[in-house]
Amino acid sequence: MSLLQDLTVAARVLRRSPGSTAIAALTLALGVGANTAIFSLVDAVLLRPLPYAEPQQLVDVRDDLRGLNLTNVGISQPELQDLAERSGVFQQISAAWPISGNVTGLDHPERIEAVAVSPNYFTMLGAQAQLGRVFGPQDRTAGFAEACVISDGFWRRLYGGDPGVLGKQLRLDMDLYTIVGVMPPRFRHPGKTIEGAVDLWVTSGFAGPPFPDKPIRTARFIPGAIGRLNPGMSAAQGQFQLDAFAAGLRRSFPADYPARSGWGVRLTPLQESLNGNLKNTLLLIFGAVACVLLICCVSIANLLVAKAVGRRREIAVRRALGAGNTTIIRQLLTESVLISLVGGAVGALLVIWVSPFLPRLVPITLPVADVGVDRTVLMFAAVASVLAGVVFGLAPLAPMLRSDIVNSLKEGSRGTTAGGHNRLRAALVGCEVAVSVMLLVGAGLLIHSFWNLNHVDPGFNPQNVLVTNVWLPAPNNPAQSPYSKPAGRTVLIREVLRRARMLPGVDSVAIAGGNSVPLVGWNSATFQAEGYAETASSLPVAETATVSPDFFRVLGAPLHRGRFLGEADDKPDHPSALVDESLVRRIWPGQDPVGRRIRVGASSVFYTIVGVVGDLKTDAFEAPGGPHVYLSIYERSGMTLSVLMRTQSAPERLGEALQHEIQAADADLPVFGVRTMNEIVARSLAQRRFQLQTVGAFALVALLLAAMGIYGVTAFWVGQRTSEIGIRIALGAPAPNVIRMVLRQGLILTLWGVVAGLAAALPMTRLLRSLLFGTTPTDPLTFAAVALAVSVAALLACYIPAVRATRVDPAVALHTE
Repeated sequence: MSLLQDLTVAARVLRRSPGSTAIAALTLALGVGANTAIFSLVDAVLLRPLPYAEPQQLVDVRDDLRGLNLTNVGISQPELQDLAERSGVFQQISAAWPISGNVTGLDHPERIEAVAVSPNYFTMLGAQAQLGRVFGPQDRTAGFAEACVISDGFWRRLYGGDPGVLGKQLRLDMDLYTIVGVMPPRFRHPGKTIEGAVDLWVTSGFAGPPFPDKPIRTARFIPGAIGRLNPGMSAAQGQFQLDAFAAGLRRSFPADYPARSGWGVRLTPLQESLNGNLKNTLLLIFGAVACVLLICCVSIANLLVAKAVGRRREIAVRRALGAGNTTIIRQLLTESVLISLVGGAVGALLVIWVSPFLPRLVPITLPVADVGVDRTVLMFAAVASVLAGVVFGLAPLAPMLRSDIVNSLKEGSRGTTAGGHNRLRAALVGCEVAVSVMLLVGAGLLIHSFWNLNHVDPGFNPQNVLVTNVWLPAPNNPAQSPYSKPAGRTVLIREVLRRARMLPGVDSVAIAGGNSVPLVGWNSATFQAEGYAETASSLPVAETATVSPDFFRVLGAPLHRGRFLGEADDKPDHPSALVDESLVRRIWPGQDPVGRRIRVGASSVFYTIVGVVGDLKTDAFEAPGGPHVYLSIYERSGMTLSVLMRTQSAPERLGEALQHEIQAADADLPVFGVRTMNEIVARSLAQRRFQLQTVGAFALVALLLAAMGIYGVTAFWVGQRTSEIGIRIALGAPAPNVIRMVLRQGLILTLWGVVAGLAAALPMTRLLRSLLFGTTPTDPLTFAAVALAVSVAALLACYIPAVRATRVDPAVALHTE
């Protein structure tokens, strides 16, 4: 009953001041809404268990050659079999091989995302089909089984959601597959893919065509695997047991696992593997938005403290009539919690409205099927709202309860002051300034890092360059494809180059292997220079690319020595190669490598170096550069090709024309991933840009709220001292002196906040170390710039009430006194 009475009284009190109530509720809606939106991402990616049976038992399995500094080198079929049958670590383990596929027999060829898995893949995950069945024992075969399973999106896109799709056949890379199942809409492959969501699953034993009938331990063509640990086993325990098992395999097969290679198996909890570097980004943003909520609470507390000055008589009357401190505290907290619930509800409704768009606002691929507002997110919003109400509701209590009843009842009499309230408001504004300084320092460091990244020389000119990808079919029977041998691929490459060069507005064209485009990540391989003595019992590693002669001309990359690869560099008996300056600095410092020979990977063939080119950024801008080797695409090419074309202007306009010319060379080839090099550069910086924009936006909101707090306190101080200011003006005080007096009051308050914020930022910025590039967590330039920016904002906030103070009419002020 008392709660109902408190709510009734609180609602009546809040209705008496609708303006301030609305401001408080909307301010909190901003804080709670932003926190809830970011929490929905954190919950979906970091907190919510993966949507599979017993997800804590699932691990990502990879092979490393630690002695050669190579990671994710792939798993061979014998190794996969040993892990499944002899390691004693896994209940089940399945290969997970993301591949591109060419679906034909439709209106037009379409490149799709596929995954080759073991037959136990779906049962290991505890997944069931929404239509038909998943793979089972009946699909076990040495090579690829005839059965395939498709995704819900693929089913609706290509078959219009036809329930009669089961039993239908499709051609994938010229091979005929029968659809046996359709997965539910929310099922996603729990692993890395090539470009997007998986459309189709195929299954294989990886021990028959197109794979070798007698698998070789060192033929690690399976990129990785997913395993389910034995019951009660943690990933750390599994890793310990696998280390011992790998040591036993190295002893049993010394020729396949030489000591210098340092071969081993690495386990990573699957959720951690999927999160990747998203964890740091999301936690950074969540910390920033939590600071914004704290500032919102402090702002509302400041507003309530200002209102409390006008309610001293009301509280004094209640106390005089016998109301105890507990009753008053309960009533005031009820008012603040009621405000917080209204604001929280508004914030939650906004999040529900924008939740479908949240994944689109994040320029990074989320490893979850959906991000939405569920019971957990709503509970977070409710708890955050109530806690916020308690936090800002407690602020005005201390000066109210300490005030003298008699003096409070004399409110309005001469000499009555609100010193306790003023000190509290000043302290609250100081806290706002301190928190905003912390956020601004973090944003400033990210800005500095982003600036440094934008000024890293990538080694090429991305302007007016178009990139298009082509997938060549790789059937299980290589004889079915005209591109199974290098000669067939060379004919296609030369024809595509000929046709593309004829397009109007084209300056130059090149074709490279699918993993040879800058900033998309390349293939790594060991290399050995002829006559070069190995060090530390290991071979050096270089990133390798296959390119056509005009590759560097298209990219605008410089030639430092020798010549580029030519059209005649396709002779298997005299193969040629280019190297970059990084490799020269490592192997032949101060020497000319042109004419020397180098061997790449496990091949016994030596390539003659014909030229030295500049260093290209092949991974992220912040990644350290390494040696690169470039081979002729005519001599050595894969099944994924990238066509690069430099145009005279607006390269995106030629995308459709280029696609037409490629399919004129072969109508069954899917063309996909059409984008400009500028888009590739922007995508490589997207995650850092997202960090900067989000944290920067929250920091600016925090600065705005702090400036509003400084303005409010300064204006209130000017209002209280109107009589004093009027007397000073009446006695001849010039306007600049009055302005300086008011500004000094605001700047002293700001100074305390800035000093506290900078001191608190010192330990906080160390948490950002892994996100910084080219700067330190204690960068003095950033700290000084933030202090200056906050001081300028405070000056601007104080200037308006300072100017207003100079316009006080002394007669009116003295009459009031």
